[in-house]
Amino acid sequence: MTPSGTSPRAVLLDMGGVLLDMGNDLGMPTGRADWRGREVLVQAVRASGGRLALEDLEDLLFAPWRAEHARRYETGQEALWDPHLRRLRRATGCRARNLTLLQAWFRPYGEQLEPLPGALEVLRRLRAAGLRLALVSNVPLPGKLYRRVLRRHRLDTSFEAFFFSYDAASRKPSPAMVRQALRALALSPAESVMVGDRRRTDVAAGLAAGVRTIWLRGGEPEGPKPDVEISTLADLPDALGLAASNRIRPK
Repeated sequence: MTPSGTSPRAVLLDMGGVLLDMGNDLGMPTGRADWRGREVLVQAVRASGGRLALEDLEDLLFAPWRAEHARRYETGQEALWDPHLRRLRRATGCRARNLTLLQAWFRPYGEQLEPLPGALEVLRRLRAAGLRLALVSNVPLPGKLYRRVLRRHRLDTSFEAFFFSYDAASRKPSPAMVRQALRALALSPAESVMVGDRRRTDVAAGLAAGVRTIWLRGGEPEGPKPDVEISTLADLPDALGLAASNRIRPK
């Protein structure tokens, strides 16, 4: 663990449960948003020359992908959609690109995602204090889909780098994405802080990378002990000591 008195120069933030209310623990369409998305997906397939009935989507695409998704903790990687989308295209004659099809399914869900209270204001305050920001998030779909949501709410402009597990071929609690973020910012672990709402993933990944950690209460409570705990994202600037010495305050 790095000395508690070292002033941070960078903050690495998780996305779901920290910046965005994802609506569920999976961070993807479920329930009504899933079914509405499937309807939009069928329309996209047909618009690109394919023939598909709504009831065939489960066997062609979602059930095979879910079987692999259930193994993500075992493999340490997100389940890829590409082989299942190829199956869908072969079966339907669809000519649309993979990202186009995923975006069609994701759209009704993504349109309902909203920032958590004060998220934009906190990011702006961190940047105004001269801190460099990177996003480090586990997601089950390509990061481009989530970046569009962040862009719509102007949450993307404060970040210098984005790391999504689907694209990175690694997911927290592995420290790989945290280390990638540090390399992108050209900073050492001692100069950085990881903020997340899940101790088993966010805190564990930060600790494994030698980065100090701040746990946002309300998410997953089991897991390694963080260096600092906060109740709301609005508490983060004070936890970083922005009003005073710009140092993480001891617990």
